[in-house]
Amino acid sequence: MAGGNLARRRAKKVFAAFKALDEDVPEAIVLRNGVEPHIDLSFFYATAIPSGIFEGGMCVLHRDGHVDVFSSVLEEESARRARTGFRLRVPKRRGDEAKTLRRVLDGRAKKAIGVNSPELTYRDFRVLRKYLPKAKFVDASRAILRARMIKDEAEVDAIREACRIASKTANEIPELLRAGITEAEVAAEINYRNQKYGGQGPSFDTISAFGANAAEPHYTALASKLRPRKFALFDFGTRYKRYCSDITRTFFFGRPTPKDRRMYDVVARAQQAAFDVLKPGATGKEVHLAADRVINATEFKGKFIHGLGHGLGLAVHDGGGLSGGSDTVMEPGMVMTVEPGVYLPGYGGVRIEDDVLITPRGFRFLTTARREFETV
Repeated sequence: MAGGNLARRRAKKVFAAFKALDEDVPEAIVLRNGVEPHIDLSFFYATAIPSGIFEGGMCVLHRDGHVDVFSSVLEEESARRARTGFRLRVPKRRGDEAKTLRRVLDGRAKKAIGVNSPELTYRDFRVLRKYLPKAKFVDASRAILRARMIKDEAEVDAIREACRIASKTANEIPELLRAGITEAEVAAEINYRNQKYGGQGPSFDTISAFGANAAEPHYTALASKLRPRKFALFDFGTRYKRYCSDITRTFFFGRPTPKDRRMYDVVARAQQAAFDVLKPGATGKEVHLAADRVINATEFKGKFIHGLGHGLGLAVHDGGGLSGGSDTVMEPGMVMTVEPGVYLPGYGGVRIEDDVLITPRGFRFLTTARREFETV
């Protein structure tokens, strides 16, 4: 599934999403990258190009499934090696890009042209408006997001491998923990092992938090040292063929108190409660509330302070979610994180996070690291 006509299949999937959303279908969709960090990941969804940055790159999705990719000479070879079924354009002279784009659109440059507005900079929108002065630009982002939320076989394979790598690293974390090691040192070792095992870089800045710092869900690893009788929380992921994994494991360094064990047990039971209702047809709100009710029935009521999970794919937040306000309906092919937590400021925190694939009958784990309470 990774080659052949993958780009064409994905383009057709995007246009089919307009009908599913009951939105008017544009004549074509133009995705345009800026410069780092303003790169539209949907460009890589549509083209399935596995390597390269493609600053200033552009692709055109047509209703019939054809995809045209515009590349600079700099990344021409990366585009050619992809072999996913698109037509490659490499404008080499000033003005060629605009002329080629108008030729590719073949008389449709005066009609409705879709753009991915959340990822298009104002500067690049002005470029498109200059290239296509008579076009009516419409927002295609909802259809693009809808298509990306339901993963195809190639996407699931990439995410599964990213999860395998992160799970292997997660299982090795206890051997890294010793008195006096810093949060930053463990984060660096996690990143190193992920890449050593085949990852292509972190999905996001690795969270490594000791003691009271673990009560901050989006903590940045610093020089704090590991001391006895403290929680040690690690939230990280790696990318494989551009696709992300995202896993959290919490350990205890030294002898835990009964309260520490209760914290972990409550979070584990909350995650299981979510798994018990996670299946096609369930809403993100229903799954979140299943976990929330478990925590709120304990002494840790009100200490679960974020949504239960989010979609995962090319981006670590890839559309859809599990939260108290989510109306996302679970469908086969979605990949979601499930990550309940309990956070006590000044004391510590526990979070357990796994990545799962929604299947026709329920879900399947993609992360496989041990989830039992581990003391070091």
